[in-house]
Amino acid sequence: MSKVKIFILSILTTLCLYSEQVIKEMVIVYEKINKIDLTKLIKFSYSNTSFLLILLLTIILYLFYQKYLNIKTKKAYNIISLIFTFFLVFGFSYSIIGDASIVLGNFVLIIISIIKFITYYIFIKTLLNFLIPKIINFNLSPIKLPKFLKKFQNYYEKHPYKVTILILLIAYLPYIISFYPAILSPDPSNQIKQYYNLPTHYIEGVKLIDNNVLITNHHPVFHTFILGGFTKLGDKLLNLNFGLFLFSLFQIFLIISAMTYLLVYLKNIKVPFISRFIILLIFALVPVFPLYTLSSVKDTFFGALLVFYLIEMHKLIKGKKYSLIEYISLGLLCLFMMLVRNNGLFIILFSFPFLIHEEKRQKLILILVLLSTILVYEAHNKILLPALHITNGSVREVLSIPFQQTARYVKYYPNTITKEDQQVIDKILNYDTLATRYKPNISDPVKNEFNKETTTQDLIAYFKVWLKYLFRHPGVYIDATINNVYGYFYPNTSNWYVYYNYDERLIESYLDYHYNNLNITRNILSSYAVSFPYIPVLGSIVNIGFVVWIYIILLGVFITEHKKQLIALLIPALTLVLILVAGPVNTYFRYVFPIVLTLPLILNIAYIELKKD
Repeated sequence: MSKVKIFILSILTTLCLYSEQVIKEMVIVYEKINKIDLTKLIKFSYSNTSFLLILLLTIILYLFYQKYLNIKTKKAYNIISLIFTFFLVFGFSYSIIGDASIVLGNFVLIIISIIKFITYYIFIKTLLNFLIPKIINFNLSPIKLPKFLKKFQNYYEKHPYKVTILILLIAYLPYIISFYPAILSPDPSNQIKQYYNLPTHYIEGVKLIDNNVLITNHHPVFHTFILGGFTKLGDKLLNLNFGLFLFSLFQIFLIISAMTYLLVYLKNIKVPFISRFIILLIFALVPVFPLYTLSSVKDTFFGALLVFYLIEMHKLIKGKKYSLIEYISLGLLCLFMMLVRNNGLFIILFSFPFLIHEEKRQKLILILVLLSTILVYEAHNKILLPALHITNGSVREVLSIPFQQTARYVKYYPNTITKEDQQVIDKILNYDTLATRYKPNISDPVKNEFNKETTTQDLIAYFKVWLKYLFRHPGVYIDATINNVYGYFYPNTSNWYVYYNYDERLIESYLDYHYNNLNITRNILSSYAVSFPYIPVLGSIVNIGFVVWIYIILLGVFITEHKKQLIALLIPALTLVLILVAGPVNTYFRYVFPIVLTLPLILNIAYIELKKD
């Protein structure tokens, strides 16, 4: 490509990047997309342009393209680049205005979007094809360490368990003291109330087996009993706060054990010290890890179990011969993952068959482990819970996608819905308030009005209506779905990041939960946590879209580098991402905490396995 063409490409890429800020500000000023024309765009750009920044970025891109634009590309990376480009172009529109108007709103915006798509694709494709081979071939071993770090390495390598546990405990101690006894958010607060057989909103969506038993399996009963059991034990010994602290101690032990085991395993497979040291610093200093260690949500528990599971997966992939005790332990680990998180079943169902396929010598016994684990899990749900008069969760929890689509349709096209169809919807979702309850990024307000008396016939009638209006305005259904999920694939957005606020649900039920009086330190730690995602480069560690991109890139790397057996390690994360597409909330960090916690493990396994070639 000639220098003139490279320069034009560079300036177009820069202008496309800058156009996002300009269009974002124009949406605020003009409110409606159809008011944005070429004349207004040029005037607005001229009055707000940072010429030096545009010039600098253009020069950098020009030098980059001149050297690497004609680099040899690989098919998998090109496909990934196309996917990422789609995420960026459409994700920007949905993050700003809630639909695809910024991409398809008028002729000017369509032309801008086409140019953005082409330039973004070229840039991402060039960057990935240049960067990935460099990263794969990069060798950490020759890196010279400063003397103080070398001394630390010598001691650390001799005592990895002791040093890791000590460092993490010291790093987490300010959080443990400041947020004593535990960080409660709505879900664990309601789980504790359920354990004490107090009413929660979960019973509003189900028909209870026994009106005197107010606990449901909306949140896994197994986790509820562990959380509630520790709370009640401490309450008997001292007070409810002490009980919550006992659970915190249990969870601190669990998560630090998982982190320590992760780092020791990486040591055993010969990952260089410098990489393990960086991971230790991340676990110790990135605020999301201590805060989730103290947060009583089930995702922290599940994240620790996922660490152990992935390590066992890697051992099996590498041909480790298991003893009978190890097979039993593997089965229990899978069972606990299912019992701690309801969608854990799908993660095991989708990932475990890869182990069976890869491990030829132990195939039969692995099949027995999987089948027996699922059998016990089903017996827990279908026999044990009903015998205890514990009601299963509401069917509404798996209907976020169609319910959000119907709610958005009612909000924007109410005049096209017949009276008969309104009555069908009303039987399930309370039609009169449905439009006002619709929130693009969260389906709970819509689902919370689900009629627990709904029959199978009512649902069949509803889905007939749902299908009817799908064909009338399919764009509404698409917009409703994308609004609920785009943040998991678009890096430039962030919502519902960490828990640190005081939750009053237990107080409302006369259960004495309270923070201590260390308000200043809590505020300092909370401010650090909230600001961390906005720190350049480092903030990417907790950026959901960025983390998902890394998993997708790893999938492409394993395919390209003929390491297909390692794809099994990605299946739990990719399964979880697919589950989130049908989930209730957009960009909810606690849902992805397990795959953020396990990402360092997978990255370093990839490093070692690729180095072998």
